[in-house]
Amino acid sequence: MKFSKPFSFLVLLFLSSITADTFAAATRQSAKVSEVLSGDSVRLSGGKVLKYAGIQSPPRQSKIPLVREYGENAFKFNQSLVEGKTIQMEWDSQVRDDQGRLLGYVFLEDGTFVNQEILLAGHGKAVNTVPNIRYADLLRKADLGARRKNLGLWKEEPKNPFIQSEYIGDMNTKIYYFPTSPELSDIPESHLIKFRSRIDAKAAGYRACFDCKEADQSLL
Repeated sequence: MKFSKPFSFLVLLFLSSITADTFAAATRQSAKVSEVLSGDSVRLSGGKVLKYAGIQSPPRQSKIPLVREYGENAFKFNQSLVEGKTIQMEWDSQVRDDQGRLLGYVFLEDGTFVNQEILLAGHGKAVNTVPNIRYADLLRKADLGARRKNLGLWKEEPKNPFIQSEYIGDMNTKIYYFPTSPELSDIPESHLIKFRSRIDAKAAGYRACFDCKEADQSLL
């Protein structure tokens, strides 16, 4: 069957309007939370454990009292968000972690992105979980915002001279990093240059560090 040119154009126009986010939202699965286990994990009504992708909250069983306190605060915050509620789970390339837990992005029925909310409140840190990088940049910025405001587990952190910038470059290697990248602690401050965006860094001839490159891919 042949379609007329106007009809074909409308089909192409419709398909082009379907973004990756729209597709992801359409493929989410629903489940009810039966128990909150930690600041970044829950047990679902069917018994399976779900770990939130892209974030890590402090453990409640740490030997360090302050870390235990942060872990308990994260646990209570997660409880306030999802306990007893029906959630929408979105999957990325890797569906289970190395412990066999489901690994996903969690949304409430009103659209609240739970992974992001935990970071915004300072109850966890963003972690690069390749190949699951769909929301890497969004989660990194939520993490950075909480650090700048000294919220949650960041309230006792010493002042970080890098976090006011979006990217930091090493003038010797011409590599740029996130302001929270641990590699920066090994680079003399006199060798560092600040950039407002990765576009500025690339325009200056700098290339991304491994984690920055992975996060950049999440924006494509």
